Amino acid sequence: MLYGLYFLTCMVANPTHCVMRVHRFNEDIVTPQQCLSVAQPQMAAWQNAHGDRWRVARFRCGAPPRDDGTRI
Repeated sequence: MLYGLYFLTCMVANPTHCVMRVHRFNEDIVTPQQCLSVAQPQMAAWQNAHGDRWRVARFRCGAPPRDDGTRI
């Protein structure tokens, strides 16, 4: 199974407005440990680029979520 990074971001000005985002890795990530080690720099880069308006509320590595909502 190839892993992806799934994270929930919420607006700083309106914390109830949240969006689930997906990051697919370019390299093959086949274990949870690999995913987490690659996910941390990706999350930091995303937060640095969007931190003035958005914050990361939750994240996880794995298969796609079972629903399209904000549950991770």
